[in-house]
Amino acid sequence: MSDASDNPLGSQAFRSALAELLGTFFLALAALTIAAPLTPFAVGLTLLVFVYAVGSLSGSHLNPAVTVGLVVSRRFPPAHGLLYLVAQVAGALLARLVAGAGLVGELGHSYQAGTFTAEFVGFGILMVTVAATTEKQVAKAGSGIAVGGALLAGLLVSHGVLNPAVALAMGLVTSPAVWATLLSAVVFSLLFSVIERTKPAEVHDDSAPTPKIQGADSE
Repeated sequence: MSDASDNPLGSQAFRSALAELLGTFFLALAALTIAAPLTPFAVGLTLLVFVYAVGSLSGSHLNPAVTVGLVVSRRFPPAHGLLYLVAQVAGALLARLVAGAGLVGELGHSYQAGTFTAEFVGFGILMVTVAATTEKQVAKAGSGIAVGGALLAGLLVSHGVLNPAVALAMGLVTSPAVWATLLSAVVFSLLFSVIERTKPAEVHDDSAPTPKIQGADSE
């Protein structure tokens, strides 16, 4: 899920970061303004849409924990990762500002993160799916459905936030939604890397007869 250029200060890198800011803005806006029990569905659908909308520009991380996981597992350049983190937090805080001003929707009366275990396990579902997508284990046409569905599943399982940038926008600065998801990102991205490296090689059946090309012996 990473299509940025090698130069962290290049125009492509900033376009990618701008795409991350925009996508995280709408993702956070959905999380901040749409009340339960519809919140997981709205957030999952928003991610699904933006995987297709900006995935070719930025990879559509829209989540600092996703970016950290991809950087730690060497699937994304650290310099770009830092730029993405700034853009994602800025997008989420901008969503808070817009919703707080009553320009779009209304802020919830209160927000609550899941427990450590809930945020850790719930985000793990998303991180493994994202890692599989970057390794082309998921067809490109279905990547949005897979990633959006993984976030929806994680939210329904955990009843958490699963996004440090959104958690900051909700005022949950010290909650497990920030640190448990970041820890989960490191653990599950590296775990997937181990699984990916140890998968058995494809076995080719050399005993199968070679198709005979018609007319090959007619000369």
